Amino acid sequence: MRLDAYVSTLGLPEDGLSLRFGLLGPIEVRKNGRPVPLGSPKQRALLTALLLEPNRVVSIDRLVMAVWDEEPPHSAIANIRTYVNRLRGTLGEGDRLAARPPGYVLTAHSGELDVTEFADALRQGRKALAAGRPEEALRHLSAALARWRGAPAEDVPRSAALGPRLDALAEQRCLALEVQAEARLMLGEHADAVPELRETVAAHPTRERLWSSLMVALYRTGDSAAALSAYGQARTFLAEELGVEPGPELAELHRSILNRDPALCAVPRLPAPGPPHPVPDLVRVPVPVPVPVARAEPPLVAGSGRLLGRDLELNQIMAAIAASPPRPVAVHGPAGVGKSALALHAVRMAAPDFPGGVLHVDLRSLPRPGAYETLARLLSLLGPAGDRIAPDLDDAVLQFRAATTGRRVLVLLDNVTDEGQLRSLLCACPDCRFVITSRRVLAALDDVDHLSLAPLTDDTAYELLVRVCGRDRVDPEQVRRVARLCDNLPLALRIAGKRLAVRREWTLAAFADMLAGEEHRLDLLTCGDLSVRSALDLDYQALRQCGGTADGSALALFHRLGERGTADCGSATAAGLLGCDRRTAWAALGRLADLRLMKSMAPDHYRMNDLTRLYAMEIARTAGKNESGNSAEFV
Repeated sequence: MRLDAYVSTLGLPEDGLSLRFGLLGPIEVRKNGRPVPLGSPKQRALLTALLLEPNRVVSIDRLVMAVWDEEPPHSAIANIRTYVNRLRGTLGEGDRLAARPPGYVLTAHSGELDVTEFADALRQGRKALAAGRPEEALRHLSAALARWRGAPAEDVPRSAALGPRLDALAEQRCLALEVQAEARLMLGEHADAVPELRETVAAHPTRERLWSSLMVALYRTGDSAAALSAYGQARTFLAEELGVEPGPELAELHRSILNRDPALCAVPRLPAPGPPHPVPDLVRVPVPVPVPVARAEPPLVAGSGRLLGRDLELNQIMAAIAASPPRPVAVHGPAGVGKSALALHAVRMAAPDFPGGVLHVDLRSLPRPGAYETLARLLSLLGPAGDRIAPDLDDAVLQFRAATTGRRVLVLLDNVTDEGQLRSLLCACPDCRFVITSRRVLAALDDVDHLSLAPLTDDTAYELLVRVCGRDRVDPEQVRRVARLCDNLPLALRIAGKRLAVRREWTLAAFADMLAGEEHRLDLLTCGDLSVRSALDLDYQALRQCGGTADGSALALFHRLGERGTADCGSATAAGLLGCDRRTAWAALGRLADLRLMKSMAPDHYRMNDLTRLYAMEIARTAGKNESGNSAEFV
């Protein structure tokens, strides 16, 4: 059956409809089959924010955050209204983009938005594969992936508000690619799958499930040497880019290939033709090969791809995971300190002890990361189709408890921002073990082991930088100088090392001199999608979004300190800068410390690290330009 004919059987729309919206590639709107102009980058960003939440009201405040990554101009709300009016003219249907307090709602009917079509086809594909119908699954998944024209909204500026949500769409595409590969292996299409899988892992080299599928496909075509080579490539990339070893499933598959395990050649038996099998409420998507659980290996020494300088913290997490009765462990620390890497490493080591599964949810990727959305993502990882997930929080808690009762399940909840996101989950699931990461201390949670993560020691920072940039160019004095300028933060050190590894013409001394120039340091500490500035921006945006008196004072104090380039501050200084009393100043300093924009050094003594201070100076300069009107956008 041709793909366009198959799309019609799904009830998906054809180009003849009045309007079609596309986010899965450059953002586009087609009217009667023809593309229409969408205006300036900021106008496209506003349209993207609306299309990410079709048929729902998006507040003006959230639209402003989506459009302006920096401090918005005074004319921001007026500009939003201008963009909305222009889009109404473009769409040609006045009721499509309507004002509804506290913002606007864009109506997208069934079959008009490619994101919805993709999600529906992916859900049907996963459902069919779970029921043992790989041929049907492959049709749905091919239709889902055919909707993609490039990276999601690739021509729209990535603001701190839009970036994570578009990244979540890209994550769903990777999931579709993984499930499609599994369906092809179940159908025995090993030789045909190899070229496509090679191209896919090259584009998504951190996806271990894709490496697993490639290794199985190569082995089943009789090329065991290529399968082993693929594992070596995966291991090298994971070590260099993420600082971790392959997970237990991929490592066990490697051992099975070395031992020529007969189970590797067994293609799963497909069910006999007949009526569709009912799908239970909770199902597990099968992996390409029945891989036994691997035994956890001890940490390796520095330079082998393992984490450096975190043995004590790693042991504390492992002890908390193994404790009886179980207690969640919450790792907290400033931006770029390596919380996620440490937690993920610990979870991978502990995985063999949890036959019920290991679930990882990055809350930063959720469109609305509340308690229900967190539970819904966990339930989706366990396997139920989206329309089978309970529609409210209480029922979702019961559903997750039923799915995990009597099973040993380990859950990693990454980038948590407040206790409300997980309180109901922690209380309701006694058979689960939880590892949590967050910027601030989640102090309001009960019965949780809190683990603070600090920057690396000087010696460990030295070793990490050398490992990333290469030992062939070590200048000990300059290595330590670069590490100090990176505040010994793993994120900054990795970025610096990667830049040095690529720019071989830079000596360490020259790079250190460039970093020493404060006006360029944050620019230099950016490499691809890794950025110290972006990491700090998450804390600043969190401060801007809060609304209490202490938050307003903290925001003003952050700007005042940035204007002066000041790192150290006490309550007397803060009171003078804000023109307020000491108690208000203390509250503002405490709020900045909560968000890890400052650190308490002693009673009534707070300090920013150098990278945060430089970020504050940038923010202050931007705010100053907006106040003078120099950088405001006029439409």
